[in-house]
Amino acid sequence: MSCTIPQTRRQRMQAVFNGATLPVPPVSIRINLWYQDAVSRGTLPKEWSGDTVADIEDRLGFCRSARWRAGPRLVFPGNTVKESDQGDQHITRYEFPGEALEKVEQRTTEQARAGMRGTTVRYPVNDKASCSALLKAMENAWLEADLAGLADFDREVGDAGLPLLILGSCPAHALMLDWFGYQNFFYALADYPEILIELIAAFETIYRRDLWEPALRTPAELIMHGNHLADATTPPPLFRRFFLPYFQHFNARVHEAGKKALWHADAQMGTLLELVLEAGFDGADCLATAPLVKQTMADYDQVWQNRIVKWGGLPGTLFNPEIPETEFLKHVEALQSFTRDRSGFIIGASDNVMPGACWKRIKMLRDAFPFESKALNF
Repeated sequence: MSCTIPQTRRQRMQAVFNGATLPVPPVSIRINLWYQDAVSRGTLPKEWSGDTVADIEDRLGFCRSARWRAGPRLVFPGNTVKESDQGDQHITRYEFPGEALEKVEQRTTEQARAGMRGTTVRYPVNDKASCSALLKAMENAWLEADLAGLADFDREVGDAGLPLLILGSCPAHALMLDWFGYQNFFYALADYPEILIELIAAFETIYRRDLWEPALRTPAELIMHGNHLADATTPPPLFRRFFLPYFQHFNARVHEAGKKALWHADAQMGTLLELVLEAGFDGADCLATAPLVKQTMADYDQVWQNRIVKWGGLPGTLFNPEIPETEFLKHVEALQSFTRDRSGFIIGASDNVMPGACWKRIKMLRDAFPFESKALNF
């Protein structure tokens, strides 16, 4: 079916997720870290002086990178959680009955200036006793998420883009990333698997109870739940056991609600390409490609074809000044050629255009992927 190309940036993104073939894919690229650093250093280009990120996106014709982070977080009754700062370390202390757990995060001045998170140097759960303490605490815990302002945010974005509701990691991965660390998680799986499996089940119960339906009742058309799936840290056997059933159930509910399911795909995941199809995802956000990982857009497209929207294609490192501009242009031209008159693509960065990047290269994308008005096919 052929029709006039959508006239707004929001409609262009909707068209991609509905399977339309556009002559030129839309661009939706994350520049907030670059922008925040440039403003703090006073290096924002004069032509953009006083502009916000949204202003720059509007000037360049990019779809608004509109992301609403719900930030699901566990809440425990009473005065259980205590936070403090000691120098460049942020300490979160969980005072559970019979056991106190601590998480220590370290952040450099540069990370703080760019609005980036620090590095976790100590995880709360590192042995059987601490795992059992968390499991016991889950009996009275609940999950909270920031969803109240999403409707207003959606109206504010309007025709400039299509907001993405971010729900973070799935339960098993949230345990790995926030409570254990990968190393401790794999130790736990070997040393006390029964308690760990019970803990994962407890997390899944709370996510289903407290997060699923409230998120699905929001106006968000795109919902991202899942991140950093990787060959090394979430390999196929582990993915099939702890991730796949959960994602299949959640993504099915997303589809029943008339929405699209995405995950944050900025890692090396060649062995998982078939499994994310099996999980029922509709889109891969911040999709990493060579030279950042082994796979190219063509590799992903060969496996996923039109079933998963490929949102990415530009490794953030290509914007850095140490990479010759010729290499950047070569990569962009190849991406132009491959995506022209094809469905299932949104041009973006994996993961972000980073602090210190060449702003000229951001501008180059405007000419490489212009917002055109031509025919498209459904």
